[in-house]
Amino acid sequence: MVSDANPQRIWYIEPIRVVHWLCTILHFNSRVLLLTIVLLGPVHAWAGAVLFIYPTLIIFEGRERSATVTLTNRGDATGTFETSWSELEMTPEGGLLKVDGDTPWSVQPYVRYSPRRVTLEPSQSQVIKIALRRDQEAPEGEYFSHFRVLTLNSQDLGGETEAEVEPSETDAVIKITARSAVAIPIIWRNSQASPGATIKSVEINPETNQLTVDVRRNGKLSVRGYLHVLGKTSDGEDAALADPVPLIIYPSIDQRITAITLNDDVSAGALSEDTKVIYATTLNSVTQDTTLATYPVVP
Repeated sequence: MVSDANPQRIWYIEPIRVVHWLCTILHFNSRVLLLTIVLLGPVHAWAGAVLFIYPTLIIFEGRERSATVTLTNRGDATGTFETSWSELEMTPEGGLLKVDGDTPWSVQPYVRYSPRRVTLEPSQSQVIKIALRRDQEAPEGEYFSHFRVLTLNSQDLGGETEAEVEPSETDAVIKITARSAVAIPIIWRNSQASPGATIKSVEINPETNQLTVDVRRNGKLSVRGYLHVLGKTSDGEDAALADPVPLIIYPSIDQRITAITLNDDVSAGALSEDTKVIYATTLNSVTQDTTLATYPVVP
């Protein structure tokens, strides 16, 4: 099982570089309101019932059959929280939109969990047990749904806000306040294959100092990682020319096109032939083992 602390739209969080990453990708649409997301740190006293969730992504692979999600009330009041399923579909822009009815990729028929409603006093936690029921007749591929947690008691807001959240890597948590809901992905990879991707093209945009990157998903599995732009120093070492950009492609789409803004001291119109875009599973260290795809920026 992979636990990532890794929407209708998507938030990505990398805890090691939080100052840098809290300003990364958030795409809005009219059906989503912003949900505050914070990293796990020292215990503070927040007003009202404040729920923290960990982990924020669960992937079942191989023979794995069980997982847990921990809910913790870090506020100063008792809170009641209700869980349910939500079906979402990724758009080419990277957002996740609600889908009414059943979907061919839903994991709901294969996963059970309990309890479905919890009441937590301040500093109290509850472990939600999640069990995968494998079906030998299920077609090969990836199944996913979003595990939704709704805060039932409202301190300040009379309405309800909701966001679907998918951060990027481990050791992050989600903070929910007021009457709001959050959904984390639960995935079953019913396949012996590995996720794969291809960088189809890279366009240089000197006017915006950006690169436009076209990434295609290979196979039936979702792929998630970071787009890196690397050049060479005078000593021949790799040098980052832009901040890494998180990129996820769900099985419901085959392609994502995204823009990478180069560093202020880098000119898109003066890139050397050593410049390349790498799609890797890691944020801070790009190796051959973590590389999904590579594309030379300057032919």
